[in-house]
Amino acid sequence: MGFIKFTKGTSLSDKDRKALLKLLTGEKKKLQSALKDVDASLATLGVAKKAKKKK
Repeated sequence: MGFIKFTKGTSLSDKDRKALLKLLTGEKKKLQSALKDVDASLATLGVAKKAKKKK
């Protein structure tokens, strides 16, 4: 995703605001699903490490 810079006094049109919101919502969903994958991996690794320590 690109970087968007707003200068003082800049405003978005309603159409642009909706498009940006849609884009950001899509990016948020991608990041949340990636975070779930990472959390699942960490949980699996955490269980494996705890099991090794008990032995």
